[in-house]
Amino acid sequence: MRNQSAIGMAMLALLAWIAPRAAAGAVDERQTNWAGLAVVVGQRVRVLMPDGTRIEGKATGLEVDALAIEVAKSSNRKAYSKGRFLVSRATLRAVDVVQPSTKYWRIIGTVLGGGIGYLAMRGAINEAKASATGGEIGFGALGVGLPVAGYLIGNAADRRIVTYVIVP
Repeated sequence: MRNQSAIGMAMLALLAWIAPRAAAGAVDERQTNWAGLAVVVGQRVRVLMPDGTRIEGKATGLEVDALAIEVAKSSNRKAYSKGRFLVSRATLRAVDVVQPSTKYWRIIGTVLGGGIGYLAMRGAINEAKASATGGEIGFGALGVGLPVAGYLIGNAADRRIVTYVIVP
């Protein structure tokens, strides 16, 4: 039982090590001029407008004084509806490019959560054999909840965002 506890604690420590990285996300900030912004064309982007509205969609073109976006989502649908929208060069300060996510941390998080959950379930079974108390139900819930939590933490860690800050 002591080995299982040590393995479980090591897995839990590794899962806890992943969590802050997932919460912070992987944000890469780069500075570029207007002409260098051509790298975002064809990418899924997010733009924060001067009025605080966030629009998301695919960058379809870079014009002399505007960035063309095919808007898919908007936090203010009345002002920025779906369809083609030109974001003025004068109002655009930064563009977030949402990179396709990987599977790496989702797999690691799920496996670690599953391993810890398995050890919790074994502890619950051993506890149930040793006594007739109801405390083993909590361990059983951990056995199911930890793989899910590991997946969600890994999913957050897999997201990558590159922010292009436009300099004059």
